[in-house]
Amino acid sequence: MKLPKRDALVWALYDWANTGYAMIGLALLFPRLYKTYWAAELSDGDQTFWFTTLTVGAASLCVFVLAPILGSIAELGGIRKKLLMRFATVGIVACAAMSLIEENQYQLATLVYIVGTVCFYSANIFFDSMLERVSHAGNRHAISGMGFAFGYSAGFFLLVVILLVTQNPGWFGFSSPLIASRFLFVFAAAWWALFTLPLALLFKEERKANPHKLLTTAKLGLAEAWQTLKDIIRQRHILWFLIAYQFYIDGVNTIITTASNYGSTIGFDEKQIYLAFFCVQIAGVPFALIFGYLGQKIGPRRMIFVAIMVYMFVSFFGASLQPEPMFSLGEFKIYEIYLLALFIGMCQGGIQALSRSYFTSIVPPDKTVAYFGFYSMIGKSAAILGPMLMGLAAVLFYDPSEPQLSTRIGMGMLSLLFVGGAIFLSLAGRASKKAEA
Repeated sequence: MKLPKRDALVWALYDWANTGYAMIGLALLFPRLYKTYWAAELSDGDQTFWFTTLTVGAASLCVFVLAPILGSIAELGGIRKKLLMRFATVGIVACAAMSLIEENQYQLATLVYIVGTVCFYSANIFFDSMLERVSHAGNRHAISGMGFAFGYSAGFFLLVVILLVTQNPGWFGFSSPLIASRFLFVFAAAWWALFTLPLALLFKEERKANPHKLLTTAKLGLAEAWQTLKDIIRQRHILWFLIAYQFYIDGVNTIITTASNYGSTIGFDEKQIYLAFFCVQIAGVPFALIFGYLGQKIGPRRMIFVAIMVYMFVSFFGASLQPEPMFSLGEFKIYEIYLLALFIGMCQGGIQALSRSYFTSIVPPDKTVAYFGFYSMIGKSAAILGPMLMGLAAVLFYDPSEPQLSTRIGMGMLSLLFVGGAIFLSLAGRASKKAEA
């Protein structure tokens, strides 16, 4: 692989930049502080309702509604870089503001999270759609994989920072782990801002003439989104792929968002769960590149199939996961959760990178942003079917004498999402061949 040109490098660097919010604002610190600090006065039931439904759920709903419209507005106005920067700026401010929220201010924490998360995902709509500008058919899948490799590299570094700062706050002048954790939101905001600068300063985008005011552009964007939806329904290879994506990425996102809670439920401690996250990041960097390279060589759809098969194995393996070590050598112990994390890391970045590049290759090149609005509508809010399956398992199979059983069955039931994804991805391939013919 030849080194990509400057635009591709500064584009991929944004995957490194926004990982600051993804790791600290979404995956690790915000959920923990919401439970132990901001909503500590609530009962477990009220806390779960506020966090899952009114916080995470509301943010997902906003993205679901806004994504197609934002994509169409950017397509009409030719202002995707401008909109990316505006949403990223507001998201950065919201991330920093999380450090100022005081104890038991769970309503304010919910509001700031919604603003930050909606801006984070909205900026990604325009970022993902830029892939067609920084790549061509001969390197698109590899460039997409490089972006996710940057993100996993940043995630590994950020995990080290999080562990060092929260476990040893005195080293950095903090009086408690709580104060250290709150500072990390400022750190994440600064990280996001600093590494976005190359994209802001060096990436050049061709501007389209747009004589309309913002309100008129918004109305035209809504009409364009409706037209794009009708076009997607008519183009079956795109429609089947988006349905396949809805299934398998919902399973991927459910595993991401429930991994920490699931590990705790079946008996792993906090250090083991953090180490499992390290395993995901370590495997994610090389395998995102490998998947990109193989996607370029043998086709992205085939490699997505490979990732789906591995995720089916992950759901079954996860359902039978045991907290006891697989083997011990004195103080050195290997646990099944680390092996599971390596399997997830092998495919997580690859399936996301190739989904993005494959979708770029099948949509009309002159309407990439509008189509990516619908892609983002699914990908950035898809953790719906998986939690529903896990909740259904909790209701149907709960046994007070074996409380872990229903949780394990729920993890196994996620395999249904990957089966559905594989079926519709196969239909997308057949429809694509017909479209080419």
